[in-house]
Amino acid sequence: MGAWRRGVVVGRSSGGRRKKKPVMVVFKINDNRKSMERKLRQLQRIIPGGGVEGIDMETLFQRIAAHISLLESRVDLLRSICSLFSPP
Repeated sequence: MGAWRRGVVVGRSSGGRRKKKPVMVVFKINDNRKSMERKLRQLQRIIPGGGVEGIDMETLFQRIAAHISLLESRVDLLRSICSLFSPP
Protein backbone atom coordinates (compact mmCIF):
# COMPACT_ATOMS: atom_id res chain seq x y z
CA MET A 1 0.00 0.00 0.00
CA GLY A 2 0.97 3.61 -0.33
CA ALA A 3 1.71 6.10 2.43
CA TRP A 4 -1.00 7.56 4.63
CA ARG A 5 -1.42 11.29 4.37
CA ARG A 6 -4.25 12.99 6.28
CA GLY A 7 -6.34 9.86 6.32
CA VAL A 8 -6.01 9.15 2.60
CA VAL A 9 -3.79 6.51 1.06
CA VAL A 10 -1.49 8.18 -1.44
CA GLY A 11 0.76 6.53 -3.97
CA ARG A 12 -1.39 3.77 -5.40
CA SER A 13 -4.06 4.08 -7.99
CA SER A 14 -7.09 1.87 -7.88
CA GLY A 15 -6.14 0.44 -11.27
CA GLY A 16 -3.33 -1.75 -9.96
CA ARG A 17 0.29 -1.41 -10.94
CA ARG A 18 1.66 1.70 -12.52
CA LYS A 19 3.03 1.45 -16.00
CA LYS A 20 6.57 2.63 -16.47
CA LYS A 21 7.08 5.32 -19.03
CA PRO A 22 9.35 4.26 -21.89
CA VAL A 23 12.78 5.83 -21.63
CA MET A 24 14.08 7.31 -24.81
CA VAL A 25 17.84 7.50 -25.22
CA VAL A 26 18.99 10.12 -27.64
CA PHE A 27 22.62 10.21 -28.74
CA LYS A 28 24.00 13.30 -30.28
CA ILE A 29 26.29 12.93 -33.25
CA ASN A 30 28.84 15.15 -31.55
CA ASP A 31 28.90 12.92 -28.44
CA ASN A 32 29.49 9.81 -30.56
CA ARG A 33 32.30 11.54 -32.41
CA LYS A 34 34.00 12.63 -29.18
CA SER A 35 33.65 9.14 -27.75
CA MET A 36 35.15 7.56 -30.87
CA GLU A 37 38.03 10.04 -30.95
CA ARG A 38 38.77 9.32 -27.28
CA LYS A 39 38.81 5.57 -27.91
CA LEU A 40 41.12 6.00 -30.90
CA ARG A 41 43.54 8.07 -28.79
CA GLN A 42 43.54 5.28 -26.20
CA LEU A 43 44.33 2.75 -28.93
CA GLN A 44 47.17 4.93 -30.20
CA ARG A 45 48.71 4.91 -26.71
CA ILE A 46 48.47 1.12 -26.42
CA ILE A 47 49.84 0.17 -29.84
CA PRO A 48 53.64 0.42 -30.25
CA GLY A 49 54.38 3.10 -32.83
CA GLY A 50 50.77 4.24 -32.84
CA GLY A 51 51.46 7.46 -30.97
CA VAL A 52 52.97 9.10 -34.04
CA GLU A 53 51.45 12.53 -34.54
CA GLY A 54 49.39 12.85 -37.71
CA ILE A 55 49.04 9.11 -38.36
CA ASP A 56 46.21 8.25 -40.73
CA MET A 57 43.48 5.80 -39.77
CA GLU A 58 44.45 3.11 -42.27
CA THR A 59 48.02 2.95 -40.96
CA LEU A 60 46.77 2.91 -37.37
CA PHE A 61 44.44 -0.02 -38.08
CA GLN A 62 47.24 -1.89 -39.89
CA ARG A 63 49.47 -1.44 -36.84
CA ILE A 64 46.64 -2.60 -34.57
CA ALA A 65 46.17 -5.75 -36.68
CA ALA A 66 49.91 -6.46 -36.64
CA HIS A 67 50.04 -5.98 -32.86
CA ILE A 68 47.09 -8.32 -32.34
CA SER A 69 48.73 -11.04 -34.46
CA LEU A 70 51.99 -10.57 -32.50
CA LEU A 71 50.12 -10.97 -29.21
CA GLU A 72 48.32 -14.08 -30.51
CA SER A 73 51.63 -15.66 -31.52
CA ARG A 74 53.06 -14.93 -28.05
CA VAL A 75 50.06 -16.61 -26.43
CA ASP A 76 50.50 -19.66 -28.67
CA LEU A 77 54.20 -19.83 -27.76
CA LEU A 78 53.44 -19.61 -24.04
CA ARG A 79 50.78 -22.32 -24.34
CA SER A 80 53.21 -24.66 -26.10
CA ILE A 81 55.87 -24.02 -23.45
CA CYS A 82 53.34 -24.75 -20.69
CA SER A 83 52.27 -27.98 -22.37
CA LEU A 84 55.94 -29.12 -22.56
CA PHE A 85 56.49 -28.66 -18.84
CA SER A 86 53.10 -29.76 -17.53
CA PRO A 87 52.79 -33.33 -16.20
CA PRO A 88 50.93 -35.77 -18.49
